[in-house]
Amino acid sequence: MTITALTHADPAHADPADRVALARPCRAVAPPLRPRLRFTGFGVFRADVDGARILLPPISRTMLARLVLARGGLVYADDLYRDCWGDPSAVVRREQRVAVHKRIGELRRCLAPGTDGTALLVTERSARTGYRLLLDDDQVDLHVFADLVFRAAAVQDAVAVDLLGRALAMWTEPPLLGLPDAGFVRDRVSWLTDLRDRACRDLAAVCGALGRGRDARAAFDRLQARHCTDAGLRDLIDSLRGDR
Repeated sequence: MTITALTHADPAHADPADRVALARPCRAVAPPLRPRLRFTGFGVFRADVDGARILLPPISRTMLARLVLARGGLVYADDLYRDCWGDPSAVVRREQRVAVHKRIGELRRCLAPGTDGTALLVTERSARTGYRLLLDDDQVDLHVFADLVFRAAAVQDAVAVDLLGRALAMWTEPPLLGLPDAGFVRDRVSWLTDLRDRACRDLAAVCGALGRGRDARAAFDRLQARHCTDAGLRDLIDSLRGDR
């Protein structure tokens, strides 16, 4: 894009210095590059910016996890305080909301260096102040996992086998390790575990219908080898092997 700035209606009557300026194109300044963000929820919850791990205090890291798991949804400041400070108080005071906003500022500086971060971590004010973390689905492994399972449910052929196999291969470690025993963490781990078990059942069913039981057993072997102490998973897989 080239923009020429005109200072005189007739360039022929411009001063010599102005004619030089008129002849020199003004190029638009490119916007700063958006940082590459990656959030890993399998294993210890962590965030990377441009390939470098972000190191955060425990409360800030818990806040980040709460915002990531909201998947772009609005999270009110009061809820962030209760969930991340572990304070069940019914009434959240002004100074506690200020503490939340300070942590939001810290997250913005870490996630969007070189910018104010407000386009990434948005503040919405109305009767209650809340925040949205705007990410693409493929930036969060837990979101990718869930989407693979849901996409597989819409098909009943070899595509489903591929999608479910990819989803189960992502389950390398239990999710959301290193976070406090907060209600939102327990709820999401339970939901993800149910989704993993559903993926196992769906894979067994689709592979059975296609005569590809060996593929299901291979996927289960890999999963069980990584989680040999998970009694619930072992029982599920044993039951599915019996069905085959």
